Amino acid sequence: MPHACFITRSGGPEVLAVREVPRQPCGPEQVRVAVAFCGANFADLAARAGVYGPAPRPPFVPGFEVSGTVEEAGPRSGFSPGERVLAVSRFGGYVDELVADAARVRRLPEGMSLEEGAALPAQYLTAHHALTRVAHAQRGESVLIHAVAGGVGTAALQLSRAFGLVTYGTASSEEKLAFARTHGLDHGIDYARQDFEVEVRRLTEGRGVDVALDANGGPSFGRSFRCLAPGGRLVVYGAAAALPQSLTPRAIAQWPRVAAALARQKWFHPFELIARNVSVCGLQLLLLWDDVEGLGQQLDALLALYREGRVRPVVERVFPLAEAAQAHRALHSRRTRGKVLLRAREETPW
Repeated sequence: MPHACFITRSGGPEVLAVREVPRQPCGPEQVRVAVAFCGANFADLAARAGVYGPAPRPPFVPGFEVSGTVEEAGPRSGFSPGERVLAVSRFGGYVDELVADAARVRRLPEGMSLEEGAALPAQYLTAHHALTRVAHAQRGESVLIHAVAGGVGTAALQLSRAFGLVTYGTASSEEKLAFARTHGLDHGIDYARQDFEVEVRRLTEGRGVDVALDANGGPSFGRSFRCLAPGGRLVVYGAAAALPQSLTPRAIAQWPRVAAALARQKWFHPFELIARNVSVCGLQLLLLWDDVEGLGQQLDALLALYREGRVRPVVERVFPLAEAAQAHRALHSRRTRGKVLLRAREETPW
């Protein structure tokens, strides 16, 4: 029987539980993937905590991306058993077997590992969409990337280098900045020791940056906004500073921190945008789920960049599916670099 890791109720990481699930039929335009790895993302944490709007009500299976081997292929799917693939899903990705529409499945390029395949879709699509479809970044422009050593940060950094952008990145330690420099970071800012707003102004000689990518939330939104040059674009795609591990009474100790972050989070007035000649844009990639063609084009572009050696997903840690709670705790700590994965299939039986 297949297995899936459920969010059994809204709460902390302890609410995750692996259960047996019925085997789903594979339609004529679908493929059944024997899943090797599943991606873990901050959106999964928000869904588990009960603060992610698009998520269904518990119990449900989180997860948006997998890699593995085609086990069964529908006659009109265009795939064959044995092919190595990645697939995207609208939730339901924390599984050891996934039936997916063929339009949401891609063959792995030669040389791409299954780990890299699971690490690519969610974070690289987020970064690619933010830079190309939202900010419309142009060669020679500058971009400020927060959490530059994290999963989306690393993806945005590699893509920025591929697109010819000048990169400014923030991280909480010199060690993380050193890691980011190996992926093309031009200017690093240790926000634990430096005021990133002051440093951006200094490094750009007072001009500011053309694009800022911010998923920190809290006071960071306002400070990133002030870092923009005339014509600049701020893309906000999360609010990690205001993300609790859960909204349950047991997590009451976190609430003051969350409330403080929300209280200090900037609200943007239209007249202020006019006066600064800047834009503030929001990005929620899951709301674009039904644009199969558009997201598929971007996924194909990312795979082409991989073939050219211009992007390379970085996997930080891999946890067994049964230890998904530990993976969530690692993401909550914000100490990870690159991607966190779940290993769907173990050598030992369930």
